[in-house]
Amino acid sequence: MPVSLQGFVKQRRHIFGRQSAFNTKVTGKRAYPFKGVPEADVNWVDPDVDVGSLDLVVAPHREAPNLTAPLTDPQLRYNTLPLLHSGFFGGNVSGTGSPAVVRTYGPASTTIDPLDPFTYSFGDDVLDGWEQFGDGILTSVEITGPEGLGALTTSMSWLFGSYAGPGYTDYPDSPPVPDAINVVPNETIVYLKDMAIYIASDPYDVTYSGARVADALHTFTMRWTREIDQKRFANGDQSFDADAFATASRTLELECSWAETPDIVGLGSESDAWNSTQAVDRYIRLVAESTEEADTGVPYSWDLTMPMRYYTRTHGEVGGNAIIVLTAKANYAPGVAPVYSAQVVNTLADVNF
Repeated sequence: MPVSLQGFVKQRRHIFGRQSAFNTKVTGKRAYPFKGVPEADVNWVDPDVDVGSLDLVVAPHREAPNLTAPLTDPQLRYNTLPLLHSGFFGGNVSGTGSPAVVRTYGPASTTIDPLDPFTYSFGDDVLDGWEQFGDGILTSVEITGPEGLGALTTSMSWLFGSYAGPGYTDYPDSPPVPDAINVVPNETIVYLKDMAIYIASDPYDVTYSGARVADALHTFTMRWTREIDQKRFANGDQSFDADAFATASRTLELECSWAETPDIVGLGSESDAWNSTQAVDRYIRLVAESTEEADTGVPYSWDLTMPMRYYTRTHGEVGGNAIIVLTAKANYAPGVAPVYSAQVVNTLADVNF
């Protein structure tokens, strides 16, 4: 048998397409410059039986699969933000405008937003080895603004409801993969150098310039996590595919590393709000505005606000500087503010996403 000259790591591609509904896979719409590989465990299980042998005799059976993809993005782009927001929050948010496209996110807390499931195609130059995952949603997202004010990085955990591919007789891909889509090579990146943070005790004050915390933020890590209820029903469809996903709980967390300025330590500071007898409501806003324009006079941007309360405070260091690390969790403020509100401006049209 000749030596294989196929199957190169650098030929791998990650292609996503937003579905109109659950159990409705679509042809890929956009390739993303991610790193990582999907993990498909179709869950073969051996029966616990006595068969007069020390070794396995009876064939295993299949149970509900575990279909995931832990992926990373070392350069978060403004045109990737809709995938993260829709994949995690859902809500069927559409973009408006062209070529500058605006999307506004405000996930509900007391009702259930519809999911935005995605079809994910993964493979390399061995076309018969491509894999197709349907009904994908994000169970966790971690976005980090690094020391040095560089590009934001992302870690994602995807969960899928179905699995297929061109190389599987019993589970063929439909629609067919691979998708002939290439990564856009030079899109606008979200940099920490272009970001500012605002903190206020009132949701209306957090938009004012006086709420900006200057000369203090070193780094931040924002974490979105949720628990998912996977639903499978005996409908006679002869499939292990999930029939639905439902969000059982959700946590949004922001960890910030601060210089020890008067805004962060001392009376009336953020540390003072943390070490309080009663939890103190804070409204925290992160704003990213690129020097690049999505349209004439309209820059790429990401403006988000969360009502939050502090939970932990620890000491750290950056170089020779002592820092304070404060971690807050978002809360729903009835009649005042949603748990998360954001506006994203980029150039990604819905048809390409």
